Amino acid sequence: MAVEFRITHYKTTFHNPLQNFELTEIPCEIRFDPLTEQAVRLISIRRPNLPEHDWTPFVEESRRRFCPFCPEQIEKTTPRFPEELIPGGRFRWGEAMVVPNLNPYDQYSVVVVMSPRHYLAMPDLTPAVISNSFEAGLEFLKKVFAKDPQGAKYCSINWNYMPYSGGSLIHPHLQVHAGPQPTSLVGLMLTKAGQYYEQNKSVYWADLLASEKEQNERYLGRTGGVSWLAAFAPRALFDVLAVLPGKTAIGDLTKEDLNDLAAGFSKVITFYRQSSVASFNAGLYFAQKEDAGFWVTARMVARFTIFPLVGSDYSHLQVLHDEAWAMYLPEQLARDLQPFFSEK
Repeated sequence: MAVEFRITHYKTTFHNPLQNFELTEIPCEIRFDPLTEQAVRLISIRRPNLPEHDWTPFVEESRRRFCPFCPEQIEKTTPRFPEELIPGGRFRWGEAMVVPNLNPYDQYSVVVVMSPRHYLAMPDLTPAVISNSFEAGLEFLKKVFAKDPQGAKYCSINWNYMPYSGGSLIHPHLQVHAGPQPTSLVGLMLTKAGQYYEQNKSVYWADLLASEKEQNERYLGRTGGVSWLAAFAPRALFDVLAVLPGKTAIGDLTKEDLNDLAAGFSKVITFYRQSSVASFNAGLYFAQKEDAGFWVTARMVARFTIFPLVGSDYSHLQVLHDEAWAMYLPEQLARDLQPFFSEK
């Protein structure tokens, strides 16, 4: 077992105006992702005091504007797939509809419109809605991979919930990508996971789960077959990692796996809502059958604005230095989140 949880501790000293200009030492950390070795800076470690955010004015304004995903518009305004790829041009999966992305990110780039409802508040994001939507995205990936295994070799299912996450529309939807090249992070994960497998003759995520369970500082629990952790080196606020043991490629996932994943997502969303988080990103990462050292993983992070100003939680560190920063200890996040996973 060779998983290394590496932390560099440092401190800065100044005369603090909040403490009558007494000389004050502020501890900070740089953590390194155990797999990718990417650096994360934990700055001003504390629980953020996020005020409740009311989306009502934004939702009402968006209703008055044009929405291509609402039932009265979707057939007229969204693209259609070529017949040889998807007969009928689009397809429904339960309440979800899968359509091409008008502004594609990859060779195969689609939108899963999660519901005919224009707005789903966090309490409305039920496990059934989440599972059905992810199943719709997975079904598309299976279809294109069967027709074009090289062109759809690397794929993911992604979720931008509400505008702070980078989503351009209020109407709930997923982004599904597949192409011949992996994204930068997935490519790095594949390389590092392969190296770990060769060096240790074991799967990184198996060793990670064993280490996290033993340390019991960041392990959250399970929803069915899916294991959940507070990420050791968080990429953003309230970063939660899901691992699907023994699953590698899109063909490995079952409906039960997606139900288990959705159940966990729902718990995290409940925690986000109670923490006044107004927006989030989520992603589900896949590899190929031959990638023996890779297990399917999911990640979910909170997104917020710099209240009371309308700003962003992303800064020069992420955009220009490719380094994440976060302001809440993963160990404290685990203590806060564990009660949600212990509830039946």
